[in-house]
Amino acid sequence: MNPSIDLEAAKAAFLSSGGSIIVLDGFQYVPHRPHRDIEKKRAVEPKPLSMKAQKRQEQLAELRKLAKTMTYAEAMAHTGLSQTTLYRASMEGQFFFRPDPRRGAGLKERAYADPQADKALAQQIIELRDAGLNRSQAKTKLGISDRKFCRVIHMFGVDYPKAEGKRCDGPI
Repeated sequence: MNPSIDLEAAKAAFLSSGGSIIVLDGFQYVPHRPHRDIEKKRAVEPKPLSMKAQKRQEQLAELRKLAKTMTYAEAMAHTGLSQTTLYRASMEGQFFFRPDPRRGAGLKERAYADPQADKALAQQIIELRDAGLNRSQAKTKLGISDRKFCRVIHMFGVDYPKAEGKRCDGPI
């Protein structure tokens, strides 16, 4: 059974019964219609700036000039605007204020604790303990923080009793 022999026999039977063979056109390529985004667009007239936007642009231009010669603190004093407002304007306008020359210029060799002052403070703490003041009253009278109080009593071995049920002194 050869397929071409079968096809020829079917074709002969079709033609003998009165049929006719019509040759149809094959597939024709039709390109896609162009997309809307590929078509050329005409330039749109830019909308005029609103009054609010114009004022903002003028303010940014003024602040940009100030930023060349001033720090945030100087600009705050000159304009009366807050530092947050100046920062947001600098981010929006893509400019920076001058850095504060005093920033980071602290005394590196500064001693945080003076041994003679701490020894005198320890003597005052002992006197207040003997007078019957509790820790909180002693710190208030001396005007020192809890951290400094604890550091001094641990450094000089002062036995200052705590109220019943209170936690330990904490970090020194």
